[in-house]
Amino acid sequence: MMNHPRFKEVLRFLPVAVLMYLVSRMLFDLLAGKPQFWSSEEAFTLLLWNACFAIPFIVFALMVAAQRKSSGN
Repeated sequence: MMNHPRFKEVLRFLPVAVLMYLVSRMLFDLLAGKPQFWSSEEAFTLLLWNACFAIPFIVFALMVAAQRKSSGN
């Protein structure tokens, strides 16, 4: 399983997805005038809970975009 090309692709895109999620969350909080997620334990816990659902979608979108780029579409 570790040698599967899709697994390697997921590992390659995972740090990018985490970075995109954190930066977008910081910018959203800044634009909304809300305190940043590190300001309270409850906000940080909510960030982690939402990350469990958002990051797989971001990774999927990055993989689809990479596949489309490699196939020439």
